Amino acid sequence: MDRKILENLFDENEPRADRDKLESPLEEIFIEKLEKYLSSGVTIHPQYEVKTIAGKFRLDFLLTCFDKKIAFECDGEEYHDEFRDEFRDGLTLGAGTIDAIYRFRGKDLHTFLDDCIYLIYHFDKELFNERYPFIFPKLISDDLKEDIEKNLLDDSERTRIDHRAINSEGNHVGWLTLILERRSKNKSGHWKVLYDFAVANPDKTLDELIDLRKKGW
Repeated sequence: MDRKILENLFDENEPRADRDKLESPLEEIFIEKLEKYLSSGVTIHPQYEVKTIAGKFRLDFLLTCFDKKIAFECDGEEYHDEFRDEFRDGLTLGAGTIDAIYRFRGKDLHTFLDDCIYLIYHFDKELFNERYPFIFPKLISDDLKEDIEKNLLDDSERTRIDHRAINSEGNHVGWLTLILERRSKNKSGHWKVLYDFAVANPDKTLDELIDLRKKGW
C-alpha cells in the first residue's frame, strides 16, 4: 500500500488535541502525525500543568489511557539545557502522577518523525490503535528496522538510532543520529538522584536547585 495512503487512514474515533492550546509548529507537526495512530481510548492534554515540590511545570502533551499517564516534550531549541531538562523530569516523575516522560529533539521530529512515533509504540504499545502494528514497517527507516531485528532497543533512559546519511549520488557520506530521552517512574535513574536532592533541599526553585547541585552541595 502507498505510504501516503497509509498516512491518511483516519479513524473517526481518533483522539484529537485542542489546536488552540498548541504553542509551536513543532508541537503541531508531532501531534498531527501521532494522532493518526492512537487508540480511541487515549485522551490528549496539551500544555498539561503538573505540581512539583519545586513549583509548577507545563508539559507539552500528556496522554492518558486508562490509568496510564505518558508525557511528551518537544525540545525545539537547538541548544537545549539537558541537565535542566533532566532535573525538571526528575521533579515531575517524583510528584508521582506521571508514569513516563519522552523527550524528542526538534531536529529529530523534523527528520525522523516516523521513527520517533515507532519508539513510542515500542515502549508503550497500549497507546496505539490496532492498525499501527501492520503499517509501521512501511513507515520507519531501514536503519531502525535493523536495530529492531538485532534487539538493540532496550529500556535505558537514552535511545540512540544511527541513520546513514546518503548524498544525491546514493553514496554513504556519514551518519545522522536520532536521540530519545525516556524516563520512567518505575525505573530508577539519575532523575531519581536529582529528585532526592530536591527533597533534601526543600522550598527551592528549580533554578536554585540547579545552582546548588552545580556547586557540589
